[in-house]
Amino acid sequence: MTLKLRFGGRPVAVATATAALATVFALPAAAAPAGTGTPPTAYVDVSVATVWTSPGSPRPVDAPALTDPVDVPKWLAGLTLADKRGLSGDNLTQTQVLYGHPVYVLAEQGAWAEIAVPGQSSPKNPLGYPGWVPKTQLTSNPDFAATAAKRPFALVHDTTTAWLYDDRALHSKSLRLSNNTRLPELDRAGDAVLVDTPAHGAKWVSAKDVDVYDGEKDVPYPTGAGLVNYAKKFLDVPYLWGGRSGFGVDCSGFTSTVYEANGVDIPRDADAQALHGGGRKVGRADLRPGDLLFYAHDNGTGSIYHVAMYIGNQQMIEAYDSATPVRITTVRFGSDYWGAERFLTAH
Repeated sequence: MTLKLRFGGRPVAVATATAALATVFALPAAAAPAGTGTPPTAYVDVSVATVWTSPGSPRPVDAPALTDPVDVPKWLAGLTLADKRGLSGDNLTQTQVLYGHPVYVLAEQGAWAEIAVPGQSSPKNPLGYPGWVPKTQLTSNPDFAATAAKRPFALVHDTTTAWLYDDRALHSKSLRLSNNTRLPELDRAGDAVLVDTPAHGAKWVSAKDVDVYDGEKDVPYPTGAGLVNYAKKFLDVPYLWGGRSGFGVDCSGFTSTVYEANGVDIPRDADAQALHGGGRKVGRADLRPGDLLFYAHDNGTGSIYHVAMYIGNQQMIEAYDSATPVRITTVRFGSDYWGAERFLTAH
């Protein structure tokens, strides 16, 4: 298949794209396949691309989430509570992908591309979390892939959102980035960092908003307390089903983002985190900050539907529901409590 995005962009060479994936994102080997039949790689060219169940999923009210540039704050402001709940009830949104993140393009249908998101592991597809995005929100750029493969990356880490600027003086705002966005570093001048972008050349970001690493392995391994402090940056961020950005999160999008931004890979969804995330079960008396708490239907024995993070003193932080932004609350040990798991090897 020939990927033609942004009026004839070329598919990225498999070797180059795979090298970029491994350098900038903590991916298991299976998530960066090579050889005959490897899907083309494209890059997200909007601040946040929402991944939909199908091309027919979006409603008229979702229009601000489908454009380039995208306007996530406008989208969220225009959603009623019923609209927000409808995203889950009708299974419309699946996840989100951030600016500059690579995706595998599995198929095309009109103005839409079916993708898999490496770095968001899921039993749904071994290549990564699957779904559909508007093709206008993707670009194929071998130059960006080559830069990402050989340069350190700037990670938006100390704020839920940060601005990308056109100028070194940080006066002319270009694009509002989400927490956990990774872009190749090109240079640094005082309190500004020059980064490459998927299709718009070099831009600037404030040095106070990013940390720069040579590779994913250089992101400092977190402590449980460190994860909790990081999670608290998201307090009052809106709940959004499928959300996985500093603009809005769902329960597992929140926990997986907090872990990933601190160099620890866990699956995207709550059930996969509990069942396939490689954590080890811990009892109530042994709970430590950073542990994840899971909740299940059928009095805690059925399918897992929610995850929160333990923060200590019998409290947890969670993205609870469409009516409630990220909050701290008392741990619920009710009938639907499934158990807790620890994903860190040391605290």
